[in-house]
Amino acid sequence: MHRLRVQGLVRTADRVRRELAILLSHGRKETLARMVSEAICQVDRLVADHQTTVRALPSPSRRAYEFLRGLDFRQIESTAVESEGARLRESVSFGGLAAQWERILNALADPNAPSRADRQHGSIANSSRNIERQIEAAGLRVCELTPRTRLARGWLAYFSQRENFDAYLAAVACARPIFEGLLQAHARFKPPVILHFRPLRALYQVRGYRDGSRVVLPTPMIALAAEMFEAVAGMAFNNVRARQEIIEATLSDDCQEIQAEVDALGGVEEQVVGISHDLAASFERMNRRYFDNALARPRLTWSRMFTGRKFGHYDRVRGVVMISSTLDRPEVPDYVVDSVMHHELLHQQLGVGWSNGRMLAHTAAFRKAERQFERYAEAEAFLKRLAGVP
Repeated sequence: MHRLRVQGLVRTADRVRRELAILLSHGRKETLARMVSEAICQVDRLVADHQTTVRALPSPSRRAYEFLRGLDFRQIESTAVESEGARLRESVSFGGLAAQWERILNALADPNAPSRADRQHGSIANSSRNIERQIEAAGLRVCELTPRTRLARGWLAYFSQRENFDAYLAAVACARPIFEGLLQAHARFKPPVILHFRPLRALYQVRGYRDGSRVVLPTPMIALAAEMFEAVAGMAFNNVRARQEIIEATLSDDCQEIQAEVDALGGVEEQVVGISHDLAASFERMNRRYFDNALARPRLTWSRMFTGRKFGHYDRVRGVVMISSTLDRPEVPDYVVDSVMHHELLHQQLGVGWSNGRMLAHTAAFRKAERQFERYAEAEAFLKRLAGVP
């Protein structure tokens, strides 16, 4: 089944969900209702024109559509007074960060990178910690950082986690020979290939230099298999028409969840109140019931993405618990949100374990503690149904 793309649908759903979590003016409520109606009509027309169903939408878009479709604006309260929120300009950046990030990317593109993996991983982790220290020392809020600074911050934080770093090196080792193989007979571009996985709106970017070629791929593509790198390389160098196939691969849950986590690590403002559930209330219930009120409250927020399989994330670096917006719906029971909150708080309490030099987040002790949640089996069954797992 070919996937249908609806530009901006996920972004619209996130914007609507966040605005509905606060008390709106009557006028703004009507504006959002029109926006939702137009988005739903756009999807319905697209589906009808292609004689298919909403199942043809990529999973993030499908979940965003289902969220918008399920809204009942008649049940949403509003006020006659428009609230005015202070807005801070996105203006703060850090000198030298862009050049440092570029050096790290080039080092990881080196064929000898695996032999220097520990040192390179340490460099990424140090860079991430330095950014956090600067943000804390200056008392900065996320909304004050420039978009590029947030991109770098998220990328460095994501790959400071060793399992993600190892996945990056594995993706480079898989993709580089594929791209270099197609360059052998190319007149414009020449090997060697300098391969970067970094934030990119396009499907790929290629630049030729006197002594080689640089190929840039979007960060989530580290999740792709060799055949998809062959498709990207064929499209970039041999004009092979594989755009639809590549787009569908990048819209997979694996790629989307990487993007969601990198975005989250770039910085989130705490947002505890959702449309249907309150994360602060969930934290209080779990802290009281399972942790003897001993945990300091982390920053709590809903995700911007409507994820399909990963419903929570704990950011060890910044002390943030993020819960998927997919769960902020009236048909999702409180105990399901609580089960995900309990899982993420266990990460906060237990930290990580190690085995043969590898960091382990879900140790045997973690799994045992996780099953102490009173409705564990029931919550797991609900989340599996929500994720479409048989």
